[in-house]
Formats: sequence, structure tokens, C-alpha cells
Amino acid sequence: MRPRAPFAARLVLPVAAAELLLQVVFANGYGYHRDELYFRTAARHPAFGYDDQPPLTPLLGWVSETIFGESPRGLRVVSAVAAGLVVVLVALLARELGAGAKGQFVAAACTAVSGFVLVVGHLLSTTTFDLLAWTATALVVARILAGGDKRLWLAVGVVMGVALQNKQLPLLLVLALVLGLALDRRLLAVLRSPWLWVGAALAAAIWLPNLLWQATNGWPQLELAADLREDEAGESRATLLPLQLLLIGPPLVPVLAAGLWALFRDQALRPWRALGIAYPSLLVVLLVLGAKPYYAAPLLLCLLAPGALVVERWLHSLARRALVGTAIVLNGTVAVPLALPLVPATSLHATPIADINEDAIETVGWPELVRSVARVYEGLPASQRASAVIFTGNYGEAGAIDRFGPAYGLPRAFSGHNAYARFGIPPGSAGPVIVLGFDGPSADFADCRRAATIDNGVELDNEEQGGAVFVCERPRRPWRQAWPALSHLDA
Repeated sequence: MRPRAPFAARLVLPVAAAELLLQVVFANGYGYHRDELYFRTAARHPAFGYDDQPPLTPLLGWVSETIFGESPRGLRVVSAVAAGLVVVLVALLARELGAGAKGQFVAAACTAVSGFVLVVGHLLSTTTFDLLAWTATALVVARILAGGDKRLWLAVGVVMGVALQNKQLPLLLVLALVLGLALDRRLLAVLRSPWLWVGAALAAAIWLPNLLWQATNGWPQLELAADLREDEAGESRATLLPLQLLLIGPPLVPVLAAGLWALFRDQALRPWRALGIAYPSLLVVLLVLGAKPYYAAPLLLCLLAPGALVVERWLHSLARRALVGTAIVLNGTVAVPLALPLVPATSLHATPIADINEDAIETVGWPELVRSVARVYEGLPASQRASAVIFTGNYGEAGAIDRFGPAYGLPRAFSGHNAYARFGIPPGSAGPVIVLGFDGPSADFADCRRAATIDNGVELDNEEQGGAVFVCERPRRPWRQAWPALSHLDA
């Protein structure tokens, strides 16, 4: 068992706290993301799974909102905590590989200003907790590979089981680690440990409720994944490698490259070579599958740990320390305004942020959308409002109605998008129907007229801007008969 330097808590924890504080301070900027509005509603329909995800993220959002209040900030505190923990975990991984206090600080600082961590720490997202799970798993596996207690495979099993209740991408991490160990000729030795199999059984047991839900509901996540591959595989393959240079931040690419090189070439890091092999192995898997480029980001982020060790050995002069500090500051200077809502929403359309960070522009305009729907609803004859139905094309619109609509006296929204299709069906042939989220009047509704156009008021060309709100007299068929055709799975 290799000795480790003490944990540099006095250097690392303030960086993690600054990350958490930064995320919380700016958490109320702009507004909810469409996925967050969906998660809020999903949490109010508890289940062991949903059509597009397991149940953990909606549950964590509900806990966060219950404790910290019904606002974007209240919903996102749990994500800010996760981002802070990721900073600590990458620093601990650097320590595991042999870094001292300076190396741990470099790892923490690079993680805190990395674009990917800043973006996913700002929103309640399955990716946020996926990142946390991958870094925690990498840390524990690194400990085991260096001769640590094999019973730590139980901890890996628990982390993986919980992670699979959030997203199924951790299976890609397992595959990448298996490939890394196999190519490093260590796989058979690892597989001989009975603790690994007990850990795998623990992971399967924790994941089982969601697996059973998926099985009894026709495996909708597999259907959705297949549709995404068909629609986006070409673009994903084309952008996979270029985006690896941008996910963390270009000024930190030398640190990442140094970390990967050291895992392959440095004899002092020989016990962890499998971790180095795992990252390019994952890129090959993603290329074959046509999967989204950011799926590799958690393993890429972990390369900051060996990179920080290399940097620590290199910091022999004031000029070198200044160079590293400049790279970290420069990365943060670029990443923070791209990732967090520093620019006023009224100016956002005139900046490159709208093109670079699609998540940011999808947090603008939801209250305005609901006000447009409310004005249409108020324009209905009083005799029709009691039976009126609001039907939306996507779960963000439905979630916005359900979040902001009660203040205007709006009824709940219905949608056929993903799991929203399971959250309720309007009764009988109830109408009139206020329809939004479609390019034109739907053939499923009769006697439609355009009643409003959605305007976010800040000239921002996001998905909802310029959308039409229709009023239709009635559905052409009873809702229950029409519902299968109105239900759809897509991202």
C-alpha cells in the first residue's frame, strides 16, 4: 500500500466552498430550465422510473426545493453541493496518485473553473449527479488498484447502484474500466476478488426497482436511446474529438494531456495505467455508438488529477507558477460568463452565449409563456373555462404551466411528451383546448384558431420564441382514444 500525502483541506475546501457559493449566488439568474420544470412535476408523480430516466434526480430536486424553497435557487442547491463535492473528489484523486498539497490545490482549482463543472453545477440535471458518481467511482477504484482493501468494491457497488437510479451512463464507465484493465492485463486479477462480485450484486439490487419498472413498461428508455442515436449519431461522431478540447476549457488542455501522458509513461503511476487507458477506450465506444460527446467529460475531468501531479513537479520557479495560475484564471474568466447567468437576459441575444450554451437560453421566457397562455384562457367565455384543457407539445411548456399557472388561475397542463403522458389524461372529450408547442393546428383537434404568439420580451431565439398558442373547440376523438397518438418519446 503506497503512502499518501495528507489531505490539503486548508487549500482544497475553500476552493470547493467558493464553487458552491458561486453556484448558489447565481442560481436564480434567468429562470428554470425546461428539464427542471419537468423534474418538478415528475417528483409530484413518484415512481421507480420514468420513460426517459430513473427517479433519482426528480427526487433530489424535490428534497432541495422542500428545504430551500420553491425557486430556481431552491431547486439547484443540491446541484451546487454536488459541484463542490466534485472539486473535493478530483483533489482527493490527485492525492491518491501521489500529489502533495500544491498538486491537490491545482486539481481543485482546475476543476472549479472547468466549463463542464460550472455548467452542470448550475442546473438540476441528471448529468450533475452522473459526474459526481463517476468521480467518486474513479477515486475508489484508484484506491483499490494501488493495493487498497478489496472490500472497497462494496463501496463501488453502492455508488454504482445509486448512480444507475439516476442515469444508465455509468454502465459506460464500467465498460471503459473493464477495457482499461483488460488492455493493462489486470482484468483477470481484479475479477478474482469475491468482493467485486458482492459489490456488483449490491449495485444490481439497488438498481433493480428501476429495471423492473422499465421492463413492465416496455423499456421506453431503450426506445428513446435508439431514436437519439438515429437522429444525432452522425453529428455526435463528427464533434466527439473536437469537443474534448472544449469541455473542460482550452487553457487547461495541457494539464489534461500531461495527466494522460503520465498515466501511460510514468512508472510512478503504473498502478493506475488502466485509468489512463479507460479514457481513450471510452472515446472509441462513444464513436462506435454515435453517443453524445459530453458522455466522456467525467473521465476527462479525472485526468486533471494526474495532470495536477505533473504540474506540481514542474512548479520550480515563480514564472512557472505564474503560468499555471494564468491558465486557471483565464479558463475561469472565459467559462464563468458562458456557464452562469452573469449577462442580463435583455442582452443575451447579442452575445455568443446563445450559440455556445444552449442550456442558458432555455432558462429564459417561461413566465412570459405562461402569461400568454393566461391571457388566452381569460379570453374564453366564462362558461368554457371550467372545462378548458391546456395541451402542450413538450414537457417544458407543461411544467411551466404547472409551476406558474396557479397564480393566474390556470388549470393543470397535459402533454404527451415522455413521462408527462403518464401524469394524466383529460376527461372524456373535454374542451375547448388551448394548444401550444406545435408549428400549426394539430389534426387531432377541431376548429382551431391562432390566439397568441409567444414572446419572451428579450429577443432571444430559443425553442419557444415565436411559438403559436391555438384555441381549438374540441378534440376530434375522446382523449383516452387519442392519447396513444398524442404520446411521443424524444429528448
